[in-house]
Amino acid sequence: MFQRWKSQLIPEINLFPIELKGRGVRSSEPFYESFEEAVDDIYSTINSSIKGPYAILGHSMGSWLALEVYYKLLQEGKSLPIHMVFSGNCAPHCEKEETIYHTLSHEDFRLAIQKIGGAANEVFENREIFAIFEPLLRSDFKMIENYCYREKSNKIHCNMTIMTGRDDKKVKSSDLISWKKHAGANCNIFKLDGGHFFIQENITDVTKVINQIFSSYLV
Repeated sequence: MFQRWKSQLIPEINLFPIELKGRGVRSSEPFYESFEEAVDDIYSTINSSIKGPYAILGHSMGSWLALEVYYKLLQEGKSLPIHMVFSGNCAPHCEKEETIYHTLSHEDFRLAIQKIGGAANEVFENREIFAIFEPLLRSDFKMIENYCYREKSNKIHCNMTIMTGRDDKKVKSSDLISWKKHAGANCNIFKLDGGHFFIQENITDVTKVINQIFSSYLV
């Protein structure tokens, strides 16, 4: 996906995807035991690898990780991002769903995740493919369901952008507005064509928004 993004982003943007444990080149590493462990891992990567002005974008569960990483950077007195982009989720202080997904049986889990759009459609069309992704999905839901948001004493100092897919079953209009609670500067909301995975389905509009955001910092 990010290779397709690169072809449509302005040349001044250097895309740096952060790989999480259990995915991609880190697929041999065990899944995170907790949400906090994932936050610490991302924080360490940013702290050791990112130089100069930067922004953070998080989608779905990644939006909550991005928020907590921002506050860890603030707490540790590190260089803060110039912009935060939260995508495909409500703010973490919103009331959680009562359903606990990560303990469901195999078939109930598959049907439940399919219903809420918790993975790309092609994952559900082939049961063998779903069996490959199931441990990762369960781990992600376990992290989310065990995550306990704590109120923050500071707002996010930089500008924020909130993005969602118009057809995302998981994210309501009120969920988008919920992010403004954390805004200490400008907060813009974009509804783009697509479902929960609009960042894969609608790369043209997504990259257009990103280019628009960061072009303003180049003036």
